[in-house]
Amino acid sequence: MRLATAALVLIAAVLLRGYEIPPVPTWFYVLAWYPTLVILDEVVVVLGGESLLTRPRELAVMLWWSAVIWLLFEAINFRLRDWYYVFLPAGRVERWLGILVSLATVVPAVLLPERVLDRLGVWRDVRSRTLALEPRHLDIAGWVGWGLLAAVLTFPRYLYPLTWGAVWLTAEPLLYRRDRERSLFADIARGSWGRIARLMAAGLFAGALWESFNALARGRWIYTVPFLEHWKIFEMPLVGFIGFPFFALEVWSLYYLLVPRTTRRTLLASAAFVVLVLSGIDHWTVSSTTPALRDLPGVTNAVTSRLRAAGWENVFRVAQSPVAELAYRANLSPEDARLAREAARLVTLRGIGTVHAAALIGGGFASIEDLARSDPDSVWKVVRGGTRPTLPEVRVWVRAAQRQTRPTLPPAPAQPSTLPPARQPS
Repeated sequence: MRLATAALVLIAAVLLRGYEIPPVPTWFYVLAWYPTLVILDEVVVVLGGESLLTRPRELAVMLWWSAVIWLLFEAINFRLRDWYYVFLPAGRVERWLGILVSLATVVPAVLLPERVLDRLGVWRDVRSRTLALEPRHLDIAGWVGWGLLAAVLTFPRYLYPLTWGAVWLTAEPLLYRRDRERSLFADIARGSWGRIARLMAAGLFAGALWESFNALARGRWIYTVPFLEHWKIFEMPLVGFIGFPFFALEVWSLYYLLVPRTTRRTLLASAAFVVLVLSGIDHWTVSSTTPALRDLPGVTNAVTSRLRAAGWENVFRVAQSPVAELAYRANLSPEDARLAREAARLVTLRGIGTVHAAALIGGGFASIEDLARSDPDSVWKVVRGGTRPTLPEVRVWVRAAQRQTRPTLPPAPAQPSTLPPARQPS
């Protein structure tokens, strides 16, 4: 029953997103992930495992530490600046709640696929020679992890990929000393590689879902990874998918390191950490919030009032509507309708939002066409004025504008025939 219900919820979320029924576009990531997790959990049950839903306390703890674990990487991203968020809810309470609920899916998104593979008996026999792990090996691994993390933070532009290994090397030696049954280092020492292989496969599976659900959501993240801004699948640079298997190892080690220490003191400390990082995300990582029609830049209140009265409550709908329809139904002059549509198109382009769009319009970039003809550096000099936008973010805008305004190639001229003329009947 739960399996069918979850599948129906997922299908409904996809359909409602397609029809852009509020608030599904903004919240699609959450609405897609939770039924997906229920489906995975039910598959575990069908294969003879135990459902997380039958252990509500364990599930609640997992969801909390899941959010905390990912917020650690959000804090690292304050230095890396490899991704940013667009079109998140405008209200702080709703935005923070949405972030936490979204991030709470990270740990179960890795652990549940691994459990499915384990129940199927996948890679249980992947073995190698045993290794003798001594305390000095653990110390070396820990210091290497901290050294790599320090190097990443010192030279983020060049060493950012090492993040998806540095954290594991800092956490796993601690887990080995505290819980060898869960430790992946202990698996390596025993010559048992099955769990590591399953986790890495689960990480790749989860990563594919993270990126696909994110691509369909309006409230989303966008990557600006150095040297990898062009070749992408969804929002992720192609080679970036290599990081998901290693991230899964970090998730496992961090989770099983933290969960036995779930006390009132650690919960209070982690809550303080969460508030600090969420505040930092608002300052450094959130580039735009859901645009409101009343905030459409360069458009008078009278025009927005007429649009609202005519049924346009949504900036995205204004951007998609023909100028003639806007003018006729909202009783606007053709020029007012054109300006409203151009402003809406600019606001909704790749998460630009109303604040950045106002800066663009004030700087002389009043339309997507203006943006497409411009150099990113010159645009950035006009709109910069805080932590956002960054120059890589402006490059995202300009490339998107160029794609939208790229002229359609005319059909190729017909080639003259090389066949000899047909013989005429005599």
